[in-house]
Amino acid sequence: MLNSGDILDKKYEVIKILGKGGMGTVYLCKNTRYGNLWAIKEVIKDIKNTGILTEANILKDLSHVGIRRIVDIFYEKNYLYMVQDYVEGQTLKEYVKVNGKMQMEKICRITSDLCDIVGYLHNQNPAIIYRDIKPSNIMITPIEKVVLIDFGISKVYKGDIDQDTRSAGSNGYAAPEQYGLGKCCKQTDIYGIGMLIYFMVKGKAPITGVEPLINENYEEDIDINLKAIIQKCVKIDILDRYSSVEDLKKEILEALKVNIYEKTVKLNEYNTRTNRCTKRLQEKIYKEVKLRKNIVGLLYFIVAILAIIYILY
Repeated sequence: MLNSGDILDKKYEVIKILGKGGMGTVYLCKNTRYGNLWAIKEVIKDIKNTGILTEANILKDLSHVGIRRIVDIFYEKNYLYMVQDYVEGQTLKEYVKVNGKMQMEKICRITSDLCDIVGYLHNQNPAIIYRDIKPSNIMITPIEKVVLIDFGISKVYKGDIDQDTRSAGSNGYAAPEQYGLGKCCKQTDIYGIGMLIYFMVKGKAPITGVEPLINENYEEDIDINLKAIIQKCVKIDILDRYSSVEDLKKEILEALKVNIYEKTVKLNEYNTRTNRCTKRLQEKIYKEVKLRKNIVGLLYFIVAILAIIYILY
């Protein structure tokens, strides 16, 4: 493991560890020549660790604001290093840990951005299946943009992708077909998105794959449209899920639109009730003030009469 201050490839100074996982360690490094920051992934150079090369081959021709560029690959000692853009922010896992479960609007906007990224991958020729959608692989930038990281188990889709046991270690986010129950495809990523939405709704990871399918596992205030979307995404049978992330995004935005409309209606109703109460209160105050003025006027009149009588007699 590298330490702060170590130099890689004679130009990258290690600042700190950004993350560690089964696919290697990622360091935040500074280019000593130009001062810019990079994320550098370190993997033991082993015939078994071909994932980083697969990741590099997948990323080298991609260009999307939600995907980090790969700018360099080099070997040093017994390690292989891949240099990528450094993305400032938090992973979705860290974000939820700090802020708790998320509101409908934010969930829909994050999901919509993610659908754009995954849709871009699926629309490549041939398509790219990400296969590892989970909170620790989603970065949220300071301006709340979404970036998808770690393509270590992604694969190019050529009509059929065999099950890969490396992809089943996603702590409850992996689709059934990733455990040897079928072939991975575009719907595998849709399943992962559904599990991710469930995580944002609940503020914690699902324990099992069937958890989001059970209505009793949702809070009473869950938006019914969002719940229906989650449950369609995570259907056991691939054919029962959305046919594309574009269809999923369309329903997400529609659910958001309906939610905002319903909140607007409720707010208007609240304002109407408040205005009515305010008007009634104003009328009551006006009547009380008028009555007091009349009473005071009457008292003044009585005092005047009594004064006149006193003077005359």
